Amino acid sequence: MNLLRTLCVVTACITSGCASTSMLPKSAAEADFDSGVEGKTGWSKYQETARFDGITTEQAFNAAKIGLGAADFALVSANRDLGVVMGQHGMTMHDWNIVAGVYFRERMGGCDVKVIAEGSKDIGFSGDATSGGWTGRILNGMRSALGRNGAGSTTDSGAAAAPKPAGQGKQ
Repeated sequence: MNLLRTLCVVTACITSGCASTSMLPKSAAEADFDSGVEGKTGWSKYQETARFDGITTEQAFNAAKIGLGAADFALVSANRDLGVVMGQHGMTMHDWNIVAGVYFRERMGGCDVKVIAEGSKDIGFSGDATSGGWTGRILNGMRSALGRNGAGSTTDSGAAAAPKPAGQGKQ
């Protein structure tokens, strides 16, 4: 009986630290696009925002799915009307599991996008080892899907006009 009780307690402790999409906002209306806070914003939480000029919410929705896939996330849910696409990434060398939400809203001739990634709340010798690169990888996948260059900028307007280096892409 004690062994069973111990096993239940250990299982509860292990699974309570796992990341779940329930940790993320459920819609773009719940995501705070205007907080001005980016980077590591919690124990294993990372946020990044970007502006994509000249695209529709339909394009943002499709690019979000592609961006998650480009970062090796499996699609969990997607709802264009709520402005959200969620994905889950399995175990890596540093992460037990990662969930991410991509939120988009139409605004002034384009779309604002916010990516939130949450990792498991594990405690190791080095503390939180969740990689901070997930949000950037997802946004870069979106940029690629939309035919835009330039990582790290908060606005992607005009990036589509940048010429491709010779020998890349279809002629």
